Amino acid sequence: MMNHETYYVLGWPQPSGKIAILCRSRGNNPGPAYCWSKREAIQLRTRLANDKRGEQNPSARRIIRQLLVYRYLSNHPLPWRNGDLWVYCDPGYLEPMEAGFAPAY
Repeated sequence: MMNHETYYVLGWPQPSGKIAILCRSRGNNPGPAYCWSKREAIQLRTRLANDKRGEQNPSARRIIRQLLVYRYLSNHPLPWRNGDLWVYCDPGYLEPMEAGFAPAY
């Protein structure tokens, strides 16, 4: 069970209809990249998009720039396995917070 009322995540809509949620693979806090606010999520996306390591991997940089901010609506943590870069979430657990969202019908 998660304690905080609202978390924000960065996601990328998939052809399957699920949303791929960005995860941290290393560091002090591996797992889904939960943010406390929409602003913090936008800052994370900007920081990742401007990271010098992205110069060596243009496709990763392109994906990062396409990430959208979502509010995570569940009180349960996203299922994550150590080392995963993405976790796939049903869109019913997410509320899009940016205009780039286009539902798949």
